[in-house]
Parts: sequence; structure tokens; C-alpha cells
Amino acid sequence: MLLSLGAWQLQRGDEKAALNTAIDTRLSAQPQSLAKGAVKPDDLQIYTPVRMLGYYTDEYHLLDNRTRNGRVGYEVLQIFVSAHQRWLVNRGWVEAPPQRDQLPDISWPLAAKVITGFLYPTQKTAEGARFTNARRIQQLDSAFAGSLELAQPQWSIRLSADSDTALVTDWQLINSPPERHRAYATQWFAMAAALVILWLSAATSLPQLLRKQ
Repeated sequence: MLLSLGAWQLQRGDEKAALNTAIDTRLSAQPQSLAKGAVKPDDLQIYTPVRMLGYYTDEYHLLDNRTRNGRVGYEVLQIFVSAHQRWLVNRGWVEAPPQRDQLPDISWPLAAKVITGFLYPTQKTAEGARFTNARRIQQLDSAFAGSLELAQPQWSIRLSADSDTALVTDWQLINSPPERHRAYATQWFAMAAALVILWLSAATSLPQLLRKQ
């Protein structure tokens, strides 16, 4: 059983490595324009790099309970208008003030800007859930996105670190790296080896033979 668990973790590590390669390949592609008619909605894919010219509105929300390096904060979700279309842009992370009843000050340029980033899907809303119009929100889901009159409410744009309007990005693209699964596999194999050694010591005469030598 332990050997099977170790082999399963190795398989998961290979799958995550392949996923990492696919993500890197997609992110390194030429950024696409999301102007109306430039790309079909059905052709949009997660991690597709994009570049847009437009401007930020004063509509923003704070995605709660986001951490960076052990510090609690928010991710800033702001409306960006490009070619008369509204898009939801995740500008990145800001640290939360010491007091819960305080919100961080968010600034943005008033002039037109070029932003670069990649597409990331919004979560599906749980059945029966409703969005309440508040500055601080708990999750980026379809109920929230559907209330914003977006061109594509099923997608948000996560800014890349080199966008001058980006905050702290440091996006976690997959939930666990291949190295973690390989480390788990090593632990399972080590436990299997330890059990074999214990069995040899308890159920065979190998220890006596070794002592005689």
C-alpha cells in the first residue's frame, strides 16, 4: 500500500510538471487583444496573455483574506474600460490596515494606460448565493462578476508584475509544485523500507545471523 501511495505521488508530480510546462508555454505566447471582435469568446482560455489600452474607473472592490508572506491583506479588483468594454482587473495584493474597520487607500492613474496580464476564470456561484454590493467581498464568483456589466463576466484579468499599475502580484498558479509531490513519494517509500526492515527484524532470524557475523 505504501509503495502504491509513493507511485501515485510520483504520478501527481509528473502531472504537475506537465501542467507547469503548459502554463509557461501559454504565458510566454504573444499577448492578445481583447477588443470586440478580435477574439471569439469560446476561444478564450485560462492563462492566455493579454494586452489592453484603456482606463480605470473608480469602481473597485477588495477581495478579502488574501495573504502574502504570512501577512493578511486584500486583492484589488477594479473595472478597466477598453474599447467601450468593461473588464474586471485583479491588480494584485495590498496589506490590510491594523484595524478591521479600516480599508486600505487605493490609487490609480487617471490617464489612459496599457495593461498586460493573463486571463483567469471566476468561480461559479454556489446555488442560492447572492451578491451584495459591498466594497469588501469574500470571493470572486459569477454572482459578483454578473453584477458589474462586464464584457466577459466569466473572466478576470490578473496583471503581470511588469504592468505599472500592478500591486503585489506573486500569483500562485498551481496549488502545489511537482517537488512537493516527489517529496511525499520519498516519504512513502521510506516508510515502506522501514516496515520491511522491522518485519525482517521481528519475523526472521536475520538479526541473529548478523550478530554471529
